[in-house]
Amino acid sequence: LYLTVTAFLVLGACGGSNNDAESSETSDGLSSSEQVIADALTTELISDPEFPFADDATCISETSVGVIGLDKLTELGFSATSVDIPAAELPEELQNAFTNAVLDCAGTSGLAAYIVEASIEAGGAPFRMEDAECIASGLDREQWYEFVESSFEAESPDDVFAAEFFSAILTACPQILVNSFMDDLGLEQEQAECLSESLSGTLLDLFTSSSGGLEDGD
Repeated sequence: LYLTVTAFLVLGACGGSNNDAESSETSDGLSSSEQVIADALTTELISDPEFPFADDATCISETSVGVIGLDKLTELGFSATSVDIPAAELPEELQNAFTNAVLDCAGTSGLAAYIVEASIEAGGAPFRMEDAECIASGLDREQWYEFVESSFEAESPDDVFAAEFFSAILTACPQILVNSFMDDLGLEQEQAECLSESLSGTLLDLFTSSSGGLEDGD
C-alpha cells in the first residue's frame, strides 16, 4: 500500500498563502491549508484499490493531518519533489498518526467488516460477522495497532507476530474454531464443538511454542 506524497504537493502552494488563510479553520478544526492537504490525501486513499477503509478515508485523512499539523509536515520534508513514497518509508511519526487514525475512525464495526472482506478474498467460507465482531472487540488496541501497522508494510508480518496474533484470536474468540469447522467442513455443531475442544489447546500450544522458539532463535 502506498500513501503517495501527491497528497502533500499543495504544501509548496500553501507556503505562499497569507496569514488569514493560514489561520482560518474549517469545521473540523483544521486550518484551510491543512484541509486542502487532508482532501488531497482522502482522494489518494479512495483511489487506492488496496486500501481497505475507503469509507473512513475522510476521517482518517483529517485526523492524521490534524495530529501532525502543517508545520510538522513541512519539517518532515514533504514537497513537490517527494512523490510515490511507500508507507514503510514514511517517517515513523506520520506512520503512527496514520495507524491511530485508522483505528479511531474505522472502529470495531470497520475492523469487523474488514475481517469479513479479507476472509472472502482469501477463499473458502467467509468469516461470520459475529466472529469478526468478536475479534475486532476482543483484541486490545496494541494488538490491532501492530496488525494495522504491519498491513501497510511492504513485507509480510513475521512468523512471531502471526503466531502471537492468531493465539490472541483463539484465546479471545474460541467459538471461531467451532463455526469454522461447521462452515468449512460441514460438521454438525456437536461434532464441531468436540473437534474444537480437542484441537484448541494444541493449536494454542503450537502458536505459543512457535512464537517463543522464533524469538529465542533471533
